[in-house]
Amino acid sequence: MRLLARLVLLVVGLSLAVPAGAVALAVGAALEPSAHGLAAAIGAALIDAVLADAHGAGATAGRMALGLWALAGLVLVAPPALAALVGEAAGLRSFAWYGGVSGALTAALPWLLRARDGVVSASAAEGRLTALLFVAGAVAGLTYWLVSGRSAGAPRPALPPAWGGPAAGPR
Repeated sequence: MRLLARLVLLVVGLSLAVPAGAVALAVGAALEPSAHGLAAAIGAALIDAVLADAHGAGATAGRMALGLWALAGLVLVAPPALAALVGEAAGLRSFAWYGGVSGALTAALPWLLRARDGVVSASAAEGRLTALLFVAGAVAGLTYWLVSGRSAGAPRPALPPAWGGPAAGPR
């Protein structure tokens, strides 16, 4: 029965954590000037794809929209889900685990993809975007922790009365 309850809490926690991370990312992107340039470049590419579709180039816009959807899933869903699954399996209850690991994984994703392509240099704007991604991932992880992570792991045994347990009496 406990496994079923933990599974329900995992799903509910993640279903609240992902939108919380998306809201944090949207608010941060609205406030960060370097994110405006990135959004403009993505919008221009999407418009080019739509116009190419209009001239018979195929399903380019659909593929691009699917790619953006996959990227959003990779950035917003995968890090808190991985942190939650590992935290649940290990019985971790620390807010630092859920927030820190989810934030670090979210911030590391673009760098891992860049390293795969052999690009390692970065500008100050990319550093600010990395910080924005960390905050969005941390918000998602902390939201998960608030809903589900605080009760992860096996139930803790009650303290014996001599150590301040329920029957210890007044202090």
